[in-house]
Amino acid sequence: MLLEQIVCKSQVVGRFGVLILLAISTTIGLGSHVHAETHYIPAVNLTQRYDSNVFYAPKQFIPQGTQPWDLVTTLSGGLKVQNKSRIGDTEVEASVNGNVYAYNTDLAYYGTYLNGTTDLSSWIQELLPKARLRLSDNFLYTPEPPAFVTAGSDTFARGVQGFRSNTFSNNLSADAGYSISRYIGLRTLYTYSIRRTGTFFVPGTPFTFFNTTANNFAVGPTYTFDDGDTLYIRYNYLTSESLPSTGVGSSFTFNAHSIEPEYVTTIVRGWKATIAGGATIVKEQQNRTFFSGRFALSNDFDRRMRATISVSRQASPAYFGTGGAMISNVAQVSLSHKFSRVIILTVSGNYAHNETTAAPTFRIETTYGNAVLDYNLTRSTKVSLSQEYGYYNFTGSPNFDRYATMLMLTTEWK
Repeated sequence: MLLEQIVCKSQVVGRFGVLILLAISTTIGLGSHVHAETHYIPAVNLTQRYDSNVFYAPKQFIPQGTQPWDLVTTLSGGLKVQNKSRIGDTEVEASVNGNVYAYNTDLAYYGTYLNGTTDLSSWIQELLPKARLRLSDNFLYTPEPPAFVTAGSDTFARGVQGFRSNTFSNNLSADAGYSISRYIGLRTLYTYSIRRTGTFFVPGTPFTFFNTTANNFAVGPTYTFDDGDTLYIRYNYLTSESLPSTGVGSSFTFNAHSIEPEYVTTIVRGWKATIAGGATIVKEQQNRTFFSGRFALSNDFDRRMRATISVSRQASPAYFGTGGAMISNVAQVSLSHKFSRVIILTVSGNYAHNETTAAPTFRIETTYGNAVLDYNLTRSTKVSLSQEYGYYNFTGSPNFDRYATMLMLTTEWK
């Protein structure tokens, strides 16, 4: 009963957050209908994939009598709503997918995804002319949560690939700022994140999941140079609480404080770099201080090719294997090349090394790569062929890998 209440609550929080953004979009559109422009983009995609490890676990832990590999068919439908108006731009996207398995028929499931962003800066500036505000929220339900994300913000997606389990996650964030003068400003970031686990499909292992809630708050002054570069002296406070998803066991709570100067600059035309570095103190069973920071490099100078590189080290909540705090190291690279108007190749690589701060330590090391070839049949329809591979190394567990080949047909009515 307790788990059902937690799961229901997490679903409500996620959907409530996106509904707020949708309501804001509608209000803005109605309030300024002369300038408002709303687009509705429905989409449908059909996917067939071969998956070598549908349990995301070592073969030694997979239930007896079941087959680790399978053929999976997925049908999903979604709707994207874009509203542009004089006082704010909002985008809300929702999708539902159904998944069936050729051999492990009991693994069939439906998943949901909700995402919304709204820029309320123009609206806020009618009250505070030098202020800005941007809100975003995303909710995900799936037994196959991603270990990494390349777009958006996810507190928990830092390379930890837990065994197959029904997962509910939500991230609600706000980015606000105020310009004191032409050069000096104040910036505040806040993220509220929850992650809940329902049915666990790999019983009898020494590992467990933790239902986790995290609050992340950052604030500090900014300085903008004449050439457009910015400096952000950022103080960050992260607090997290974890409770075993089984409802049996002790909870874990930790706080992390950090100070990280962040510098954003344009190295050459089209290349943008973000450099940050400082110190983080984790207050858990024992205080621990470590270097934290990030480096990101991206370009947007060529419509045919885009590249991004990012490396980060920070405190992060541990929700699988053990609760509490982790020191999380993540490196990511992505390259996209447009061979023609109809053919696009995207290749990405990800590596993560996560280690708990409390003794004895629990370590998770993940290597993941993905390649996607898109072929645009028409303006609204495309075929995608992808190949992905992941290798996972846990403390106290045999190493294992997973690879999948997928063919997907997508249609959007733009």
